[in-house]
Amino acid sequence: MTTRQPEISLDALRQEIDAIDGDLLRLLIRRFETTDRVRANKAFDGSLGVSPLRPAREATMLRRLISESRGSLSPDLIVQLWRVILSASIQSQAPVTLHMAKTDEHDMVARTIVAQHFFGISVLFHDGANEVIQHIRQKRGDLAVLAAGSGWGDDIFSGDPIPTQIVATLPALASGAEPQLFVLGHVDPQPSGDDETLLLLPPNVPMPSSRLWHMAVGRFVLVSLPGFLAVEVDPLREYLRHRPGVLVAGRCPRPIRYEHANFSE
Repeated sequence: MTTRQPEISLDALRQEIDAIDGDLLRLLIRRFETTDRVRANKAFDGSLGVSPLRPAREATMLRRLISESRGSLSPDLIVQLWRVILSASIQSQAPVTLHMAKTDEHDMVARTIVAQHFFGISVLFHDGANEVIQHIRQKRGDLAVLAAGSGWGDDIFSGDPIPTQIVATLPALASGAEPQLFVLGHVDPQPSGDDETLLLLPPNVPMPSSRLWHMAVGRFVLVSLPGFLAVEVDPLREYLRHRPGVLVAGRCPRPIRYEHANFSE
């Protein structure tokens, strides 16, 4: 059986790839020029706030891109490519440092997840979760990254008039329900369309039946409820009214799941 000669030569295909790479480069330059204008607008109207991180905006963007790819590109590839772009965009708007506990310094899974999500952003390691949280209280534009199941629940609200909140969970693209890492900071939470509200429950407080997942964080239990819930609106208001000591630990986008992409079309 003879092999049919390709209609286009290998050299021609390589030239096409080079031309596409040039187009991608020019689009990236244009994107970062637009990011500079976004930063200028935020600086003018004061909306930059304490942090350039916008978890809801980022999650919405990534879900849309995965859906629009219609299976032509894997969700992993899309998320990894755009996380590099988004991390560079964050750093172009304001300096950000990540703070982690030394116990996570040699956890290669945690380090890989952080490196992929916050590509190029510097990381400082500290002696324990308490020291990590103290650092981001002193510099509110920075972020803490803490491991799931560690004892930081005892430190997150202690003695801080402006509470540190969970603003994102990692990895951003996940198959399981429970996150592996939590990102904490002082980002103003916004709904993304697929969110979770996180509660810290003291010992012996009954957990809500509608929870997505729960885990121990020190003497507290961290519980996830579906939706971007407001404390002044039922059902969360009613739940909190009858359970003193329960704290709202944050509201953030849920991990991106493959069902966001419509591969059947």
